[in-house]
Amino acid sequence: MRTALFAAAIGLACLTNACVMQSTYDKDLADLNAAIAKNKQEATDTLDAAGKKCAQDKATLEAAAMAAAKAAADKAAAETGVVKRDLDACVAAGGDKGKALLECTKERDAAKDRLARVQASIDKVKQALQSMAAAGKLEVKERSGFLIIALAGDILFDIGKAKLKDEASGVLRELANILKLMADRGFQVAGHSDDQGDEEKNWSLSMERALTVVRFLIKEGVPGKSVSAGGYAFYQPTADNATPEGRTKNRRVEFMLMPNLSELLRMGK
Repeated sequence: MRTALFAAAIGLACLTNACVMQSTYDKDLADLNAAIAKNKQEATDTLDAAGKKCAQDKATLEAAAMAAAKAAADKAAAETGVVKRDLDACVAAGGDKGKALLECTKERDAAKDRLARVQASIDKVKQALQSMAAAGKLEVKERSGFLIIALAGDILFDIGKAKLKDEASGVLRELANILKLMADRGFQVAGHSDDQGDEEKNWSLSMERALTVVRFLIKEGVPGKSVSAGGYAFYQPTADNATPEGRTKNRRVEFMLMPNLSELLRMGK
């Protein structure tokens, strides 16, 4: 009997302790869940606040950027307006001078074009005469802005004579065929002498030689309007008349490519 009562007392004690432990567990679990819920809410609130602040900061930065861009645009527009106003004032003040400068620029460009055409004609003649120059029949050079085709006088004439040598015909005929291709350009045939003999004789001789060559060229088909004759006696030497060699070089006939007179007049305007 006593044993049964003791066992019942022990069982009752264990049951009572177990009930206390379950109650404590439930309370602690409830407290933990409450703490978790509270922390979760606090974290959510913190994230929401951070998101709102970030959005506010972004909006502030965008507004500042837009304000800066507008200020820069306004400044540029104001500066452009000042420059335009100054330019308009400059144009208004320049008046006829500005127009005159524009016309001068146009005339300058037109003169450059005309000079380019003249140079093209000179280059064309040089190219056509290249083979004859290479054969030593003539010399092509530029002097004082003119293209000069020079033939040694001893190739064409005997000393002191104005009659063409027989062998001169071939050279002049070949040259005439080239000059006929330059019908739009004029040539002056210029006779030159050495300084031997008196002045009047050298004037006559140089002129007669030039006329002889002009007559030959016209007979070969060179238009008469394209050629003229001139005599210069011994006043335009190219070598020293003190030596035989120099005098030989000075006794020469030259063909001078003449510029187009209308082009010269336009250049001078």
